[in-house]
Amino acid sequence: MGSRGPKPNKPKLTVLNPVKKRYPNPAPGMTTNARTTWHRIVKAYPPDHFKPQHYDQLRAFCEASALHRKAILAIKTGGEVVENIKTGVIKESPWIGIMDKMAGRMQGLAVKLGITKNATIVSRGEAGNATTPKSKRAGLIFNG
Repeated sequence: MGSRGPKPNKPKLTVLNPVKKRYPNPAPGMTTNARTTWHRIVKAYPPDHFKPQHYDQLRAFCEASALHRKAILAIKTGGEVVENIKTGVIKESPWIGIMDKMAGRMQGLAVKLGITKNATIVSRGEAGNATTPKSKRAGLIFNG
């Protein structure tokens, strides 16, 4: 018997090279310390963890971290209190207020970005692997 109907065209398969995922680069204009913090945070997660909508918050976190570090160094060199030479009044160093403000800003941004210790433990599990708790009802009705 002869063949029936037209023969279908065979599809041509093409092999695509996989796109290499890259870590996001710091934004131009960031300070050196902020860039260091950016690289440290970004490299701690998979390359596609941070999306473009997170970059501004991550930049703000890194800049706050850099200013926090600068405030700590200023407090170490200048001391926690400042004395006015003319009046003799002793008051708290303004760097302490900056340090506290940046610590609070970093805490809020870390929660939003999901880079806190609690967020990391929940997402990776205690041993670094994602774990799901065993159900109390597992295996009661079906064994599969």
